[in-house]
Amino acid sequence: MILTVTNAKVYTQGKFQNANVIIKDGIITDIGEKKEGIIFDAKGKICAAGYIDVHTHGGWGKDCMEPSFDAIDTICRYHLYTGTTSFAPTTMTASIEDINKSLENIRKYHNKYSRILGVHLEGPYLAQKSAGAHPPQFLISPTKDSTFVWDNADIVKRVTLAPNLDGAAEFCKKAVAKGIQVSMGHDDSIDDEIYACVENGANSVTHMYNCTSRPSRRDNPKKHLGLTEVGLVDERIVDEVIADDRHVPNELFKMIYKLKGADGICLVSDSLSVSGMPEGDYYLGSGESAQKIRIDDGVAVLPDLNTYAGSVTPVAKMVANLYNLGIPLEDCIDMCTKTPAKLLNREDIGDIAVGKRGDINILNDDLTISATLLDGILIDRDSLKNIN
Repeated sequence: MILTVTNAKVYTQGKFQNANVIIKDGIITDIGEKKEGIIFDAKGKICAAGYIDVHTHGGWGKDCMEPSFDAIDTICRYHLYTGTTSFAPTTMTASIEDINKSLENIRKYHNKYSRILGVHLEGPYLAQKSAGAHPPQFLISPTKDSTFVWDNADIVKRVTLAPNLDGAAEFCKKAVAKGIQVSMGHDDSIDDEIYACVENGANSVTHMYNCTSRPSRRDNPKKHLGLTEVGLVDERIVDEVIADDRHVPNELFKMIYKLKGADGICLVSDSLSVSGMPEGDYYLGSGESAQKIRIDDGVAVLPDLNTYAGSVTPVAKMVANLYNLGIPLEDCIDMCTKTPAKLLNREDIGDIAVGKRGDINILNDDLTISATLLDGILIDRDSLKNIN
């Protein structure tokens, strides 16, 4: 199949140009004046690479932990509807048995909608003091059990790890050797422990300013930097940011951006199963571990704990939010395309360029999604919401 996107303001390799984009059999083959095959008129709108979300727990009422075809299929449809053409389904801390069920379910799923890049394990290797919404009874250190990670290295591509846990640095070294990207977060760490993990391959921070450690002391008066500060000043580290003006207020984002730039920031939704649902009361998880959550004013909260439970904002809305904040459009797009692609070592996505996959978002002036192409195929976005 050949499709040409015409009359587009194409964001390609760091700059905008008026051009046509030809996609053959899912791959971009030309950016210029040529036209071939089916013609899709972008009507002068912005043409950007499909968005990438490396940290998301679900959407439209379904959670990545649910071991069913319907759950992961619904989540893939939700992300494609919101302009996210590739994502890393993210598990919660739970029993190893339940995590394995989730991994096996995702492994069996054959992509029909948004592309699965591999699973992100958020837990069980988190610190008790910074567990957030993760059930503390299931938290462990890598020295207790990491076999299940290596057994699932074909599908696990990211792991969030607290650097202060026993065996953290050793885990990082082995994970990176197996092609698994390590992100640091939900921690009670000091700089010595953080740098040990970075030296062994950890290269990102999970949702900066949310359950990330701050300066502290241990056994003597010396004050150590925490993960928040190391993540801001170390150029080897990319910071995940939930740029919904709640988890990271807009004014705080400006500071992060000033220190890190677009190539040091990866926008993530950290979206919960209730993303895309109406405001109201819901439950996160099931059974004894179920927690009551409430969607209120564009964010999910744990009303019993008076804290955020997670985001309900897709990265597309974060792009629009940051652009309205005054961040250059090029950088807004890069933070959810080029940066996450580089973080996961994916050279086939993240930009509109010859040889890349034909994943494209057509954006309105307000940066809402007008149309989406996945592998060069125009998606009927309305039908994504109406599949039973």
